[in-house]
Amino acid sequence: MFDRLALPDDLVDCRGNVLAPRGFVLSAESIADASQRASPLPRRALEATPLADDIGAPLEDPVHRPLFHGEGVRAEVARVLRAVRIPDALLDELLAARRRAQAIYAHGLATAAIAARMLGIAVGPARGVPELAAAALLHDLGMLHVPPAICERGERLGGDDAARIAAHTLVGAFHLATALGNHPAVTAARTHHWRCGQGYPGLASPPPRSMEVVAVASAFAALTQPRPFRSGPYTARGAVDVLVVEAALGHADLNTVKLLVHALRGGAGEFRTMRLGHEREGHAPEVNRHAPVAAPVKSYV
Repeated sequence: MFDRLALPDDLVDCRGNVLAPRGFVLSAESIADASQRASPLPRRALEATPLADDIGAPLEDPVHRPLFHGEGVRAEVARVLRAVRIPDALLDELLAARRRAQAIYAHGLATAAIAARMLGIAVGPARGVPELAAAALLHDLGMLHVPPAICERGERLGGDDAARIAAHTLVGAFHLATALGNHPAVTAARTHHWRCGQGYPGLASPPPRSMEVVAVASAFAALTQPRPFRSGPYTARGAVDVLVVEAALGHADLNTVKLLVHALRGGAGEFRTMRLGHEREGHAPEVNRHAPVAAPVKSYV
């Protein structure tokens, strides 16, 4: 079972600090230890950072607009995103991503907005929602440690390249643990590709339900955004069709997919009793060379 990784290179942040040396073993235990040893760092709300101007971008995206229909909905999601608080060390990582890895940056921002909308329907304006939105914003930080050539490849990945992609969950969780300590973002980074036990890495127990929200929001955002291995993004309907199939196969949480569909339909009423539709043609890209990264058959230690 893939649940640990020996670093093939030093793990270095965007400031040049070595977070862990080559050969260091990333695992649930070392991530938890890093969380416990992390010194609390001052945090700033996004509204007081250079990222404030980007908060509205996912809310105005034509594909995502049905999720944020109505001024009240957009205002509430924007309020949640403005209230997200992160330390300057992670702000610098996001600013670096905005400059050099725009797709990863846009993915985190969209995931945060989508997750905030879904959580707002599920639990209302709860105090913990901004922390979960921060988890969604930062959940894919580990992808910044994947060589750009792999991220930009338009063909299917295999072998060592696929393993580097799979490793981003452990790498991201450890990086976030060193900066945030015990925070939902650490769990989100580690579990967002768990796929109800069919993905990676291996977990001793299922993640909290809130992490399923981040995972589904992340998948929906990824499907509806441009990627080099597709001729174009899915429509919102096409992305939902993919997630409905995933839920039917037991690779995504059914009620969380229903919550996403409920949000796309306006968010009124009870979502758990809804019946999901069937796939329709014309909502998927004509060319799609993507294949899900399979969990490595063993840990790389």
